[in-house]
Amino acid sequence: MKTVLLFLLLAPTILWAQLMKITPQDTQRTHLYLLMRDGTTLRGRVIQQDSSIITVRKPNGDMSYVEADQVLSISANRPDTPAQLDQSNGTVFVLKDGTQLNGTFVRRDSTMITVRKSNGQLTYFEPELLVRVDTVRSAASSDGYSADGTTFQNPFPAWLLTGQTAFTPDKGRFYYRNTLVVLNEFGYGITRNWSVGASFITPITYVALVNFYALNGFLPNNSQLFTKLSVPLGNRFRVGLNVKYLDRYANTSSKRGPLTYQLLTSIGSNQRNVTLGFGLTDRGKQRYYVYSGVYPPSSPAYVDVHIPNQSFLTLGIMQKVSPYLTLISDNRINLGTNQYIYDDGSERVSTSFAFRLDRRRHAFDLGFYGLIYRNTDQWNGKQVRILPYLGYSVGIGGK
Repeated sequence: MKTVLLFLLLAPTILWAQLMKITPQDTQRTHLYLLMRDGTTLRGRVIQQDSSIITVRKPNGDMSYVEADQVLSISANRPDTPAQLDQSNGTVFVLKDGTQLNGTFVRRDSTMITVRKSNGQLTYFEPELLVRVDTVRSAASSDGYSADGTTFQNPFPAWLLTGQTAFTPDKGRFYYRNTLVVLNEFGYGITRNWSVGASFITPITYVALVNFYALNGFLPNNSQLFTKLSVPLGNRFRVGLNVKYLDRYANTSSKRGPLTYQLLTSIGSNQRNVTLGFGLTDRGKQRYYVYSGVYPPSSPAYVDVHIPNQSFLTLGIMQKVSPYLTLISDNRINLGTNQYIYDDGSERVSTSFAFRLDRRRHAFDLGFYGLIYRNTDQWNGKQVRILPYLGYSVGIGGK
C-alpha cells in the first residue's frame, strides 16, 4: 500500500520529467525547429513554456501553442523528419469567418473549444463561432479540404450566379454582390432562417452594355426587393421560399411590377449541393384605354387586362472542388409561350457555368452565361448567345 501511495505522489514528477523543456538558450534564438510526434515541423521563435504549453511565434508573426508532450525535439537546424502519419481520415471544423481547421477535438467548456491540429498545435475558438464539423477522407480530398488549415469555404452559399439556393445569409451579416459593374445586390441575414435584400442597376454601365449584352433575360433591368425564408429538414435537406418584387417599368401601362415566388430545395451541405426550384412570376394587370369616338371626347374609359403569368424551373449546382475554388452552375427553363411584353426576353433557357475564387470574406465569380431563345430571330438571327460573366461578392460585419 505504501508503494502505491509513493508511486501516486511521484507520478506527476515523472510525467513532468518526460515533457520537453525549454532552456534559456532556446528563448534567445531567433528561430528554432520543433519536431512534432506526427512528423511535422514547426518553425519559429520560442517565447516561453507555461506549465505544459510551449508558446511559439511563427515567422509571419502568428502565435502557436503546442503541448510539450507532442514535441519530440528542438533544434536550431531543420531536422530530418520521419514519415508522416496516416491522415486518411480527419475532421474539419468550419468557422463562421470561413476558416477551416483540420484536427482532433480535445475538449470543450462553456467558453472555449480546444482542437489539436494535424501538426500537433493546439488552437482555441469560441463555441458560437463553429458552423459545422465535417469528416474528410484525406488531407487533400475531393471535398476540397487541405490539412494546413488555410482552406477557405465558399462564403456565399446563399447565392448562385443570378439565382438563389435554399440557404440564407448568416444572421447579422451584410452581403454585397456586383455583376458586370451593372447589377448591385445587397443582402442581410435577420435570423438564421430569414433574410432580406435589394438591388439596383448602375445607369451608366447599363446604358453602355444594354445593346451589346442583351441584359434583358440575363440581369434585371430595374430595382427590386426580395426576401427569403428557409428551414432545414435534417442535415442534408433544406427548403426555402424566395419572394422578389421588380419595380414597375416607367414606360409601360402595368399597374405594378412583376412579383415572383420561387420554391427552392437544396440537397447537400452549404458547400456541396444541388438546388431544385419552381417559380411563378405574377405580372399583374395592364391598363388599356378605350375612347368612345364621340365628339367632343368624353372621359376616357379603360379596362384592366391580366397579363399571363410566367412559370419556370431552375437547377443550381454548387460544388467545392479545391481548397480555394467552387464550381457553380445556374440554369433556368421558362415554361409556356412568349408573351411579347416588356419584361419577357423571349429566352427559353438560360444556363451558366463559373468558378468562384473563394477567400475569407469575399469571392470572385468568373465564367460564362448563355441564352437560348424560343425563336431563331430573337437576337440578330441567333438562337443562342454566349456571354462572359464576372461577379464580385463581399461580406461585411457580423463576425
